[in-house]
Amino acid sequence: MAGRRVLELGSGSGSNLAHLVTLGATGLGVDLAPTRERVARERWGDLPGLEFRTAEATAFLKGTDETFDVVLSIFGAVWFVDPDTLLPLIRSRMAPGGILAFSHLPPGSEEPKPAKAGLRHDRTPDEWERTLMCHGFSDVGVSLIDPPVGRAVGTMLVRALVA
Repeated sequence: MAGRRVLELGSGSGSNLAHLVTLGATGLGVDLAPTRERVARERWGDLPGLEFRTAEATAFLKGTDETFDVVLSIFGAVWFVDPDTLLPLIRSRMAPGGILAFSHLPPGSEEPKPAKAGLRHDRTPDEWERTLMCHGFSDVGVSLIDPPVGRAVGTMLVRALVA
């Protein structure tokens, strides 16, 4: 991670991004909720090379000229924003050889949805591979991770490269 510029879309409390910054990356976390940015700044604001912003993912990507070596979305924007809108914007902000990595619940999982749950873009591993390839990504890998003990639902982890 040393020397890489990392963008996390849906950075929440900032813990994942803070960990990568401790490994030598510089990080920018973007989250739609101002309260999440506030929590992240309170927890990690003194960590050099780490910043947080409140913004909707597509608006941020359209409004920045920054490029990133790694883009993450851990149960974040890639799950909630139309991939046909979001993926081209992500791709346009990635450096050659960049990595996109994201996660969400496996499609059809029985996890109870919150009362105010938004639209989720659940796709099967094959659907994600086709969608990502269609938007200029390569070397797509999808893993289904079993749930931890005591939990009913696992995680789908997707990784793709920019040529």
